[in-house]
Amino acid sequence: MVVAESVGKAKGFLNGARAALNVGEGDSCACLCYHAVFWAAIGILAFVGVRRVRWKHDELRQVFGLECIKKRRLCPPELGEWIKELYFLRSDAVYGTESMTEKKAERALRKATAFVQKVEEVCRL
Repeated sequence: MVVAESVGKAKGFLNGARAALNVGEGDSCACLCYHAVFWAAIGILAFVGVRRVRWKHDELRQVFGLECIKKRRLCPPELGEWIKELYFLRSDAVYGTESMTEKKAERALRKATAFVQKVEEVCRL
């Protein structure tokens, strides 16, 4: 999958997250926010020449941090933290017994949106 396709997928998940939030589905919003940053991270890694047939969640976080934050300084450190934060938020949404609050879902959407925008900026999309 090429850079533009990965980022396009990320933007699609962001659109779904917005729609979910608009109808009060905080859990769905949180899940879709994580998937947006997951695909955006895949896109920026492809942009710098790091590709995999299939990414594991932990591996993606580690390689993104190393390649895009530490080595190349393309992204600020908080983006690496956001991937991890949104991963755990998604896990809470899927496996937790309590529903995601609107405030948490809104925060997740803001972070996911900023993440995808930064990737688009770096990749010049």
